[in-house]
Amino acid sequence: MRKYYTHLTLIFLGLILYLMANFQRVAIPGAIFDSLQLDLSLQAYQVTVLGSIFMYFYALGLLFSGVLVDRFGPIKVIMGGSLLFVIGSLIFPNTNNINLLYFSRAILGFGAASFYLSLVNEVKKCFPDKYFSICISLMLITGYIGGFCANAPFIVILKHFSWQYVLNVVGIIALIACLLFYAERTFLHHIPKNEHASFSLKPFKEVLTNKQNYNLFAFGSLNYGLYYVIQTVIGVKFLKDFVCLSPNKASLILSFMIVIAGLSGLSMASLSSFLHNKRVIFMKIICFMSAAFFAIISLCITFDIKTPFIAVILLLIAISGGMTPLILPVLNSYNKYEIRSTALSIMDSFFFITVGILGNIVGIFLNLFPTTINKFGYLIYSKNSYLIIFLTFFICSLVEMFFVLKLKDI
Repeated sequence: MRKYYTHLTLIFLGLILYLMANFQRVAIPGAIFDSLQLDLSLQAYQVTVLGSIFMYFYALGLLFSGVLVDRFGPIKVIMGGSLLFVIGSLIFPNTNNINLLYFSRAILGFGAASFYLSLVNEVKKCFPDKYFSICISLMLITGYIGGFCANAPFIVILKHFSWQYVLNVVGIIALIACLLFYAERTFLHHIPKNEHASFSLKPFKEVLTNKQNYNLFAFGSLNYGLYYVIQTVIGVKFLKDFVCLSPNKASLILSFMIVIAGLSGLSMASLSSFLHNKRVIFMKIICFMSAAFFAIISLCITFDIKTPFIAVILLLIAISGGMTPLILPVLNSYNKYEIRSTALSIMDSFFFITVGILGNIVGIFLNLFPTTINKFGYLIYSKNSYLIIFLTFFICSLVEMFFVLKLKDI
């Protein structure tokens, strides 16, 4: 019985780390784009790389996390990942060196990639199957809370403290959770290895040669990438520069985008069940909606229509952020049971690589036209830069539409 409660305590501490990971993923650079650029004397592309490099190494970590969990168990994987995550958390707010900033974000991303799959496996061991879905939903909500706090609450706190101070506090919380995790793990004594688990390219090859996966991966990556690059990189900055919203209102919109994404996921999952598990139709509808929303924003920028309605459109785009409950069952139907974990890790990796690439593209496009400086010393980017960015998003949504039309329920 004591061993069972030790596992529950480890899950709780792992959830704290998972929450911190989602905070770090969303907060940098999205919520404090201007502050990072001014305080660290960075170019726009350098600021966006702070987000992109996290995504790239998070994607890389996801590819390895599955086999590591299988071989060493979720507890040991979280131990290793949390150590890297804490080191990155404490380096980032305490340096001005761009190479150290990039390094810290890289190990933050690689360490953070260990939490999700490890927690899923640990939850699966500790709870009956009939409670598994509920437990995973609660776990995902924990992550959403971290993302929510990385926008509006973060901005409110920055009225009283510097971003370096806040991120140091976040890093210290992660350090305490990590140390407690290490201490609690000692009660489990020896954790056996699975000597039969080894890294093999065979399941990767099988996943990547499945033509049905191509269309799903392409659609999912673009869908997730477009939503998340707004959420983590450009959303707050765009609302401040073009729509002229205050930092508080802009960050509040981004926080509510996370809420809407979470609610839309639950709603679509329920509706698909009601419609005898028809999922692809919802993907197609939301894809068409997203393309229309990006077109409307592009038109508003073209004609210099600085209406708060644009913020409402961003909230509607957030509906596409809740696609995971639909995509996962489709992925499972396309792949054999033995390779589903590999398929999921590859798909998630593509998701985050796409976010990173789009983030880099945003950074390049922001500097294409002359900028102005406001009274606070922050750079205000040209509406032409934002027009190119959102036209690119619109074109990506059309490509996304091409792939979603090839999907079908099995």
